[in-house]
Amino acid sequence: MRTLKILCTGVAILLMLSGCDEFFNLDKEPQNMISGAAIFKDKILTEAYIAQIYDTIPWHYGVNNSPANMILIEGMGAVARCYAYWQTPAAFPLEVIDENGSGAIDYWPYNNIRYANEFIINLQESDFEQEFIDHRVAEARFLRAYMYFQMVIRFGGVPIITIPQDVDASAEELNVPRDSEKAVYDFIASEMDAIVPILDEDTEPGRVNSYTALALKSKAMLFAASVGEFDGSTELNGLLGIPSGEAASYWQASLDASNDIIGSGKYSLYNKIAGDPAENYAQLFIDESNPERIFVEEYDPAMGKGQSWGIGAVPFEFRQTWGSNFCPFLNIIDEYEYIDGSPGKLDRDLIDSDHLFDIDSVFRNRDPRFVATFFFPESDWQGGKVYFHRRTVVGLDTLTSGKVDGEWPAAAGKRNWTNTGFLTRKRMDESEVGPLRETSDEDYMVFRYGEILLNYAEAAFYLGQTTEALDKLNMIRERAGIPLLGTITEEDIRHERTVELAFEENRYWDLRRWRIAHEILDGLRTKGLEYTYYYNEDKYDFIIKNGDPSSRIFQDRHYYLPLGVSRIADNPKLVENPGY
Repeated sequence: MRTLKILCTGVAILLMLSGCDEFFNLDKEPQNMISGAAIFKDKILTEAYIAQIYDTIPWHYGVNNSPANMILIEGMGAVARCYAYWQTPAAFPLEVIDENGSGAIDYWPYNNIRYANEFIINLQESDFEQEFIDHRVAEARFLRAYMYFQMVIRFGGVPIITIPQDVDASAEELNVPRDSEKAVYDFIASEMDAIVPILDEDTEPGRVNSYTALALKSKAMLFAASVGEFDGSTELNGLLGIPSGEAASYWQASLDASNDIIGSGKYSLYNKIAGDPAENYAQLFIDESNPERIFVEEYDPAMGKGQSWGIGAVPFEFRQTWGSNFCPFLNIIDEYEYIDGSPGKLDRDLIDSDHLFDIDSVFRNRDPRFVATFFFPESDWQGGKVYFHRRTVVGLDTLTSGKVDGEWPAAAGKRNWTNTGFLTRKRMDESEVGPLRETSDEDYMVFRYGEILLNYAEAAFYLGQTTEALDKLNMIRERAGIPLLGTITEEDIRHERTVELAFEENRYWDLRRWRIAHEILDGLRTKGLEYTYYYNEDKYDFIIKNGDPSSRIFQDRHYYLPLGVSRIADNPKLVENPGY
């Protein structure tokens, strides 16, 4: 998004110079909007305006906060936590979300929606050439729909507002009630249907094109179908829920959108590194000349926009400042099959005994995506090794400091062994030495082709098209380098999404839309491993340890987050979700 980033700097200055006092009723904060008379007569300012909308959308979590917060959504899904329990990503998933609001995962972007509405209306009244107007309006409609998608998956039905409200209107007019959950999903679908024919097929990276719109429709309709399929009830006079009888139409809409992307031939699975599926999967998230990228948020520190995944994820031995912050739990490690396709869950009976484990057979011999996603004991990195053991046993001696035979560290750095026994490797660029805050340049893939194949497989499965579902699932598995499946089940689909899309902020939302979050998360006390290395045997003893200081709480009410008492007080027409 290099062009957009440059323009954002300009619009930020212009907004500071503007003196307008417009506000939007659902937030009631000053907008400092630049006047339409000035901005919509200058194409550069118009581009800057929409760039500001792009830039204000959190395409992934924590980008404008502490780097540790970048792991928050994975923490909510019990995938991983950050190092310290006082940090939000470690603490918040253990708290009970109540009537005070949804806290760290709240999203109520009506300020930004107002910007989009202002842009859409004012640009349509401008004197620019019609093609420019049509394309930029279509982009703004996508951005607005994406914001509504992020709200509907949290709250269910929310107010759909498509025109800027008159700031001089009465409170009665400004206070807007919620629309139904179904209406919000239908709005997203209709907006994408309208803009797909308008948007270009090819744009600069970081800018919405027609396939980005199809990708949003694919995902949003998958969520709507899931609510109808796995719940099927409605509450609050339809504000929440999708009727079960309508699930099939949403599955079909998701499948059709996915199929349009697949059938276009514009995208394909990343397969540049033949013969090394682990390295191939690792480079999928690094290589910018990547046929899988449908829509990305671009990063370029030289242009003033770097990201901080690297400084949080880098292992202790290779850090400059921070490091060892993103710590996966054992329950996610268990999801990764062995290379022969056998289940990857570690035998707890063996762990509880004096059994010694060979690292290669236990970890390195797994689904190649495992090797590319996690650091585990003796992982290779930048010409060295990543260590996690707390102590080394040599004969009758137990050592916790120094070196054994001048090379082997008697114990790993504390930030490694005190946590879960694993670190996150995915999305790390091995060529980046000692990353610092906002120095990493790896783009974030908001939508990629692999996810579209998985969306297709899931929708096809519930429509009874199991052959087609199996075909798409096996395309993912073949690229991963693990055995293909002969049949397909619901569990196969969910497993494949878990491992293929790990650390792409999907797991928590998937558990919610499948309505199994209460089964997986409620009462869960996550686990990790502690290692002792036996030097003479060249093997490890494993001990199961707690990954979190307490168990998680996910109640039925948490399938919909609370709007919160302050929003209800500000707008009496808003109805709170049940249980709050």
